[in-house]
Amino acid sequence: MKTKSLTKVTLLSIFVMAVITAVTLNSCQKESIKPKVTDLTNKSTGASNIDGSSSLIIDEANNLLFGSSNSEKGLIPSGAGYDTSSCVIRTFDTVHKPYTVSYNYGSGCLGNDGKTRAGIVSVTYSDKDIRVVNNSMTATFQNYSVNGTTVNGSLNLVNNGPDPNGNQVIAETGMFISSTQTETDTLAVNYQIEWLSGEFSTPGTNWQFSITGAIHGGTSTGRTVDITINNPLIKNARNPGCNFFIQGTEQVAVSGQAPKYLDFGNPGGCSGLKSVTQNGVTTVTNQ
Repeated sequence: MKTKSLTKVTLLSIFVMAVITAVTLNSCQKESIKPKVTDLTNKSTGASNIDGSSSLIIDEANNLLFGSSNSEKGLIPSGAGYDTSSCVIRTFDTVHKPYTVSYNYGSGCLGNDGKTRAGIVSVTYSDKDIRVVNNSMTATFQNYSVNGTTVNGSLNLVNNGPDPNGNQVIAETGMFISSTQTETDTLAVNYQIEWLSGEFSTPGTNWQFSITGAIHGGTSTGRTVDITINNPLIKNARNPGCNFFIQGTEQVAVSGQAPKYLDFGNPGGCSGLKSVTQNGVTTVTNQ
C-alpha cells in the first residue's frame, strides 16, 4: 500500500449520466464562445434540488471511473480523479483483488475546476480498464461533499460485452443519499452506456458513448423525481472545445412541479449548452 499526492491528473468531465467521450468533428475544432447564460444546475433549493443532486453525483462518479492519463493505458487508477493542486491524497491497495484506489480530500480541497471537495471516494476494481469484458468497478462515497452537497452511496459499472451492433455495453447502477442544508435526497441510478466509437483509442481522444436509462428518487420533503432519457444522450469528451453532450433529450419530473424537458441538441454541436423548457418557457443554460 502506498500513498502519494495527486498532482496533474486528467479531468474527464462527465454530466449526469455517464462516462463519455467522442469523435471530434471539424466544426468542433474552433474555439467555442459561450453566451452569458444562467447555469441552473445545483443552484436550486428545497424540493427542486433533487435533480441538481442527481446530476452532480453522476458527474463526480464518472469523473473518477473514466479518468485516464496521457501517459498510461487503461482507465483506473492511472488518471482517475481531479487535478486539485496536490491537496488530494491518493492511496493504492494492489495486493489482493479487487484492488482499491482511494481519494481523500480531507476537510476541504479546492480543485482547479473551481469545486471544493471533502471526504473520501474509494474505487474498487479487478482490472483498471473498463474495456475488458465482464470487468466491474465500484465507486463508494463516504461523507463526500462537493460545494456543500454531501453524498454517501456507491455506483457500479459492469462491462456486459458487445451488443448486436458490436458495441460494448456498460451497465451503470447505483444508490445514493445526498444532503444539503434544506433536504436529503435518495437516488437510484440505472443507465446503459453503449460505446459508439474510439473504444481502443488510448488515451481516449475520440471516445463516444450513447446513454439510455433513468434515475428515480425521493426527498425528505416528500417529493419524488424521475429523470428519464427520452432520446439517447450522445456524449463527447477528451477533445479540447468539444467535451460536451451533443444531442439527446431527457425529462425531469418532480412531483408538484411542472416537468422540465432538456434538449442537448439545442443549440447542439460543441456549444456546451442545453435548452431547458418548463411551463412553455425555454432557457438556454450551460451543461
